[in-house]
Amino acid sequence: MCGICGYAGLHESESLLRRMTDIMEHRGPDDHGFFRDNDIGLGMRRLSIIDVSGGQQPIMNEDENMAVICNGEIYNYRELTEDLKEKGHIFSTKSDTETIIHLYEEYSTECVKYLRGIFAFAVYDMRRKRLFIARDRLGVKPLYYWHKNHKLVFASEIKSILECEDVPRDPCITSIDNFLSLRYVPGPDTLFAGINKLPPGHLMLWEQGNIKIERYWAPELYSGKYKSDTYYHERFEALLSESVKIRLMSEVPLGAYLSGGLDSSAIVSLMSKMSSRPVKTFSVGFGRHDDELPAARAIARKLGCDHSEIICSPEDFEILPQIIWNLDEPIGDAIIVPMYMLSKLAKEQVSVVLSGEGADEIMAGYFFHKVMLLVRRYNRLVPRPIREGIVRPLIGRIPAFILNKMFDYPGTLGRRGRRKLLDYLKLADSNKIADEYLFLISLFDERDKASLYSPDINAKLRGGTSDNSVSPDADALYIESMLMEQYNHWLPDDILMKQDKMSMANSIEARIPFLDHVLVEFLLKTPSHLKLSGITNKVLLRDYLKKLVPGSLCRQKKKAFYIPIEQYFKKGFLREMLETCLSESSVKRRGFFNWEAVKRFRGSIDENEFLFGKQVFALITMEIWFRIYIDREKGLF
Repeated sequence: MCGICGYAGLHESESLLRRMTDIMEHRGPDDHGFFRDNDIGLGMRRLSIIDVSGGQQPIMNEDENMAVICNGEIYNYRELTEDLKEKGHIFSTKSDTETIIHLYEEYSTECVKYLRGIFAFAVYDMRRKRLFIARDRLGVKPLYYWHKNHKLVFASEIKSILECEDVPRDPCITSIDNFLSLRYVPGPDTLFAGINKLPPGHLMLWEQGNIKIERYWAPELYSGKYKSDTYYHERFEALLSESVKIRLMSEVPLGAYLSGGLDSSAIVSLMSKMSSRPVKTFSVGFGRHDDELPAARAIARKLGCDHSEIICSPEDFEILPQIIWNLDEPIGDAIIVPMYMLSKLAKEQVSVVLSGEGADEIMAGYFFHKVMLLVRRYNRLVPRPIREGIVRPLIGRIPAFILNKMFDYPGTLGRRGRRKLLDYLKLADSNKIADEYLFLISLFDERDKASLYSPDINAKLRGGTSDNSVSPDADALYIESMLMEQYNHWLPDDILMKQDKMSMANSIEARIPFLDHVLVEFLLKTPSHLKLSGITNKVLLRDYLKKLVPGSLCRQKKKAFYIPIEQYFKKGFLREMLETCLSESSVKRRGFFNWEAVKRFRGSIDENEFLFGKQVFALITMEIWFRIYIDREKGLF
């Protein structure tokens, strides 16, 4: 696990590689290495986990005409190594990274299909003067690049690319718009104009100054014949157990994040069965009666874990500028602060953690999954005249506190939430799954943004619309189509990006058993009723947990990781950031937004509606990002 970087088509001294690697020291504090050949440069920072004493990178092949650097872990490297040795390849280390270069010798770019793990790597083939770069199937590990005038610069983090003086620091206007919609920037774009993300499941070839990007893996919608439910239960149990087991591979201390929910509890339960020592577990909460700490504490006690926990308070948000620097791009979600704190706590005892991320995406675990399915059934059963003439007007008049009781979230729905519900019911009539999905995960809607943007920005963002209407024949196909949407950018550009950047900011590796590609491919071909059945989600996992941890855990509802951000704006650091970042002078200096609209958003947080608090937080994180990366303002952290 480390940070990698490099360039092609540039005649640079070693000082550029040193700057590019030094700025990522947090990703790899244990070692560093460089390779240069004419206009090619490779660099890395290493967090030593496998072959601690002998796995220094870059690693050369037997003939020393190829070099490889890798950020990640190859979990099947031992089997691959034995097979490659039988084919005559000679290994100089016991590192999983060396497997890649010998696979490339044997299979060229097809080598990536043999790898089971999380990775972003680069192989330089001196014979062909070719640079080969690839990213893992689900996008657990990041990889960014800039390409212009036959020059290529790439790295695990954008800040490393920016060390190259050829790369400009210009914001991308369309990415600002996407950020406000989603709270993150969907790939392949970034918030920097000209800097892109290599999409998950893709490879890149650089030859003679030109790049070619190809997709080698994609999730596929399945509607074939199914086997008995018993088969899927047994196969799921075997694959999840195997996924956890191979992720226990480590020469350094290892632990797990534990929220007390289904996903992390399943991971920790399996780890406990496979380990002769108590599993070190780590949890974060907010000192509220309804947060996750009591549940995490209970499951840790039940499994005999060595448990540690930390409380995140409003004062802890003072680290927000540091976090945004680590992220490279803002994430307009307050969860980034407790995530950073949790990884910092874990680093005090371990260098590797297993996390329950990904289970919600592959097994329909979110509340909005239920909403989409239930609204689809409602539209099918209730005639349009009744929906439009009776139901929607009724919802418009129902007191907000009644709607709140229907809303599976600790925050207050309020008038802004009511408007979102009514807009969604209208949108759902179109049968455009992608639009429905994006609307439910969005923060600022089109009306919000139209009033927020300055006239100049509104003019630049005018564009066409897309037609993505679908009419799946059955609920099963609808559920699968809904889940497929998450692989496009929600998983790699939000969920996994936060996990990688917040863990690596504290020099700790996060492993994600639920996103093992073998398990994901199995679940893509599993009947939908074993994921979402009525209002019961993650059916396979719940049934498995009945065996792992007998009791009420498998029947519990998903508890939202709720941060009362609207309350945190009342005083302290976030209030200071509100007054500073969203002041009239600051807004007008930036020039993107209408000050009167920003003032309304600022005032809206006094209504204690959770959507308003999230919107204001997103605006603040974007302004902090501008000050750090575009203005290069000093003293923010």
